[in-house]
Amino acid sequence: MENEIKLQQECTVWFQNNCRAYRGRFRRVKNETDLKGQFGARMGALNKSTGIVKGTWDSFFVVQPIVWVEFKVGSGTLSPEQREFAKMGSEIGWGFTVVRNLEEFQNAVKRYF
Repeated sequence: MENEIKLQQECTVWFQNNCRAYRGRFRRVKNETDLKGQFGARMGALNKSTGIVKGTWDSFFVVQPIVWVEFKVGSGTLSPEQREFAKMGSEIGWGFTVVRNLEEFQNAVKRYF
């Protein structure tokens, strides 16, 4: 997870610096649910009661139709919940792209903007 956050940070900084006309059109979903201990249990209950659902992708491009972006590093793969989210979204026309490095993110930005 830590490396995925660093990749997402690198991509966000690149987007903000190089796509100024589209600022605000790349958004992150705060969906980390891997906290441990008593605090993690409380956060998990709060997340569930406020609509945070396991499997929601990391971020999205505000384009028509919406395009979800999931950051994965190394041999990271989509979880069953993430695959279900993509299936559900694809059925209503959303796009999905998995990003493993800055170059893939840049190519996605060129494709959708």
